[in-house]
Formats: sequence, structure tokens, C-alpha cells
Amino acid sequence: MPDKPQAENSLSATPLDKTRGGKALYVQLIGELRKHILDGNLPPGARLPTINELSEQYGISPGTVRQATNVLIEEGLVERIQGSGTYVRDWQAESKKEETATKRIGMVIVNLSGELSMKIMDGVEQAAKARGYQLSMTSTSEPHRQQAVQVNDIARLRDDQVAGMIIFPVSDVPSNPALDELKQAGIPVVLVDRYYPEQDTDYVVGDNYSGGYRATEHLIILGHQRIGFVYEYEARLTTTSVWDRWCGYKDALEEYGLDYDEALVFQKPDVSPDDARDLYRDYLLTQRPSAVFAVKDLVAVDLLQVAQRAGIRVPEDMALVGFDNLNMAAYLTPTLTTVEQLGVEMGLRAANLLIDRIEGYWAPPQHIVLPVSLIVRESCGARLHVRRRNQNPSD
Repeated sequence: MPDKPQAENSLSATPLDKTRGGKALYVQLIGELRKHILDGNLPPGARLPTINELSEQYGISPGTVRQATNVLIEEGLVERIQGSGTYVRDWQAESKKEETATKRIGMVIVNLSGELSMKIMDGVEQAAKARGYQLSMTSTSEPHRQQAVQVNDIARLRDDQVAGMIIFPVSDVPSNPALDELKQAGIPVVLVDRYYPEQDTDYVVGDNYSGGYRATEHLIILGHQRIGFVYEYEARLTTTSVWDRWCGYKDALEEYGLDYDEALVFQKPDVSPDDARDLYRDYLLTQRPSAVFAVKDLVAVDLLQVAQRAGIRVPEDMALVGFDNLNMAAYLTPTLTTVEQLGVEMGLRAANLLIDRIEGYWAPPQHIVLPVSLIVRESCGARLHVRRRNQNPSD
């Protein structure tokens, strides 16, 4: 409050509607004064004209003016100082202070026990702690039908008054109505690993397209032409991470002059593990791919086990590449060639972007795509390929 507050003896007064059908006069005056405050015509520390001055300027009774100013006091826009007058409060600074009083962000994660989810969460926790924020978290299971459950989880975090949210979307949905509600409420959101193609919002994902392309290109360079693509019902092609990997696979085939064969693309249906193994076996024995790019490491592990039981040697008879670089990949027999995602970095970047948004950073929606790496191990047959080439240098 200034030491010598300056009185606003007059305002640019818009005539009030005094007809019988118009709004109540005190409501109209509230709107007028609120507009002057929010527009900066009455800055923080400025004294409002007295009740009698406002009464004269707007041609209404002092009681009506008093009723309007009492509402503004309740809203926190002005304060009355006994014996001095009514002054505009620094409502912007106070609002900012209230928003940051509880520095807490929410996180909705898919499949908490999954290695990628744990890495993302680790990154989020690191960034939140470094910037003085607490983390509230809820987990949703993977199947696409859990969209309704995730919407409820988001609502619970919103009720807990978190300042913003990081959301790992469930599979197979193009949009989430909860995001529109959060946007309307002024709650920033950052998506991780996947995004909603029908909603433009901040997200941080791995370069799934590049990963799919590089995995397929690697197999092509090793001499393979019948390269399969295998994914599962939990993560359909309508899931952006799967779609982008498939697009990379398909484009690599086309750019190297190989035909795209839908018979080599296999989706595991929603069946029991035993039935899934039977279907994988039928696919491998019927289509006879010389190499397979699996949409994630867990699918690659299933294929490896099925192939070995069916007498298909990996990599001698069939090369195999996964995606994610789970810890187990380095300990399988053969060790698994795979595409590595930066899960911790994904969490760090998402949390820092979210906190920037909470603290007032504005820019168009940020689409952050993190690089991925091809980790070459035994299952792709690269070492076997080099060994054979060295044995037959004339080929």
C-alpha cells in the first residue's frame, strides 16, 4: 500500500441500465468497477472514489454503491481501511501466492510395475524435488477399456487441488475429455510416452518413428526381406507409440524397395497366455518371417520362447529385435537387440515443462521428441552375419 494513496476522484463511468428489465444496479456497478480494476485503470494501491462520489457519478443511491463495494471486498479485489477509504488490493500477486502455496503436481501412470513407467516416474520425482514440488500419483492398468478408470483418477487428483498433471495415456483412445475439463479449469497437463492425436497439448515422447525405422533398416541391411511386425491387443495401432513404430517399419521397407506384406503384420488378440503362444507359433510357422520387429521387449521375449520351442533358432533361422531395452534384454539367451528409450529423461523433461507452465511460462503446445538408440546384441544376427561374411569374403 502506498504511503500517500492517491484518490481516484472520478472514473470514466458507463451509464447504467436503469430500465425495469435491466440487471440490478449494484450488479452493474460491480461489473464496472471490476473491469476498471482488471484493466489496470485502478491499479493496486489506488483509492476508489468515495461512496458519495460514485453515487453521484453513476446516479444511484449510496446504499447501492455500498452493496457493490462490499461484494468486491468479499472477492478480494479491494479492501476498506477505516477512516481512510477503499483501496485496490494487489490481487495478482496474492492470487499467484495462493496458487503456489501448495506446490504439488499429480501424475497418472499406466502400469506402475512396468519398467518404462518406473523410469518415467523416477525422472518426474527428481525434477519435482529439485524444484520444490511434491508429487501425488495414481496408477491405471494397461487395457484400453480402462479409459474410464483413468478419467476418474484424473478427477480425483483434480479434487486434491494439484497445480498440474502429468498423464501417461491408456492405449487405443484418440482423445480424453478430462483434458478439455482441465484446460478449462486452468490446470496445465503434459502427456508422456503417448499423445492424443485429436487434442493438441504438451507431450514428451520417445522418437518411436525413428526407432521403428532404424530397427527395420538394421534387419534389411543384414539381408532380410521377409520382416514381420508383431504387436498386441493392449497396444493397438491406434495407440500413437505403436502407430509411429509401425509407420517407421513400413517406411523403411518401402524406401529399401521391399513390399509391405500385411500377412507379416500380426496382432496378438485378447486371449489367454497359452492361446497366445499357440497363435504366435502358427504365425511363425505359417508366415516364416526371416526376421521380426516386436513392438516391445515383452512381446519379443514371448516370440523368442515360442520360436525356441518350435525349433526355430534365433538368430540363425529368424532374427529378432524388440523395443524399450528392458533390463532383462541383456540377460536373455540370445541377448536381445532392441531400441532404447530414455525413460528417466522423459520424466525429467515432462515435469520441468509442467512446472514451467504452472509458474507462468506460456508458449504454444510443446511436442518434445526424445532420441532413441538401437542397441545391437545377439538376437538380430549381426555378429553371425559378420562371421559368415568373413568366412566367405567373395560373397
